[in-house]
Amino acid sequence: MNFFFDIDGTILPFGRSAPDSAVAAIRKLRRDGHRAFLATGRSPVEVLDSVYEIGFDGGVFSAGADIIVNGKQIYRAVMTSAERDYILSYCRSKGFRVLVQSEKGTYVSEEALEFWRSKMRKYAGQEVSLSSLIVSDDIPEGTEVIKLLYVTDNYALEDVRKDLQGRFSVVDNTVGLPSRMMGEIVMNGITKATGIDRILEYLGEDISETAAFGDGANDIEMVEHAAFGIAMGNASEDLKEVASWIAPPVDQDGLDIGIKHVLSIVKT
Repeated sequence: MNFFFDIDGTILPFGRSAPDSAVAAIRKLRRDGHRAFLATGRSPVEVLDSVYEIGFDGGVFSAGADIIVNGKQIYRAVMTSAERDYILSYCRSKGFRVLVQSEKGTYVSEEALEFWRSKMRKYAGQEVSLSSLIVSDDIPEGTEVIKLLYVTDNYALEDVRKDLQGRFSVVDNTVGLPSRMMGEIVMNGITKATGIDRILEYLGEDISETAAFGDGANDIEMVEHAAFGIAMGNASEDLKEVASWIAPPVDQDGLDIGIKHVLSIVKT
C-alpha cells in the first residue's frame, strides 16, 4: 500500500519532534513492503532533516505543487510571472505579511517573520520550525513562486477567497492560528489529492491501495480521496467529518495506532 502523511500535527506535534512510536511505525511500514510518502504544505526545502531521516519514498509537497518519488521530481507547478506579481500586489494592498515558497527556499522579510512568530507564540503556544528560510525584503526577479502564505491581524479567510475567486485557491492554515489571521494561497486545481494521483499514475497503482493521514484543512481533499482517510484526534472538526476513521491525537501515539488500524482492515 501507499501511505501519505501530513507533517505538522500528524507525524509530529507542533514545535516538537515526532514521537518514537510514529517513527517506528513508518519505518516498519517500509520494511514490510509498503511505501510511505509525505503529503505536506511545506516545500521540499522547508522539511526538517529530522523528518526526512525517518525515511520516506518521496512526497507531495507545497500542497500538491511539487512532487518527488524516489528522489526524482516528477512534477512541479509554479506561478506565472503575472500570477506572482498579481498575488504579491494583492497581499501588499491588504497589508498582509507573506512567506513566499520557491525552489531555493521561503522568502520572508525580517518584520514579517517576527510578526508571524509573535502570533504563533500568542495563539498556538509555540513556533513552527522551517528549513531554508531566506530573510529578505525583496524577492529576486525571476524567482519561481510555488505557493504563498499570508499572515495578518484580522481578515476573514472567506473574504480572501472571494477576493481571489477564479484566480487562486485559498486554504485555511494548519499551524494553529485562527483562520482570520493566516492562510495558504495556491494555484487553482492543485491539492494534496491531485498530488497523490500523480504519484499513483507514475507508479502505475490504484487509489484503492492508499491511506492518507492528516489533521488540518489542507488535508481534506486527500483524506476524502484516499481509500482509507484517517484524521488525527487533534484534527479540525471539518476534517474529522470527512474521515473514515479518527485516530488518537498525535502526541498519544495516534499515528502508530492509525497505521495499525488500516493494516488490520487490509489484512482481513
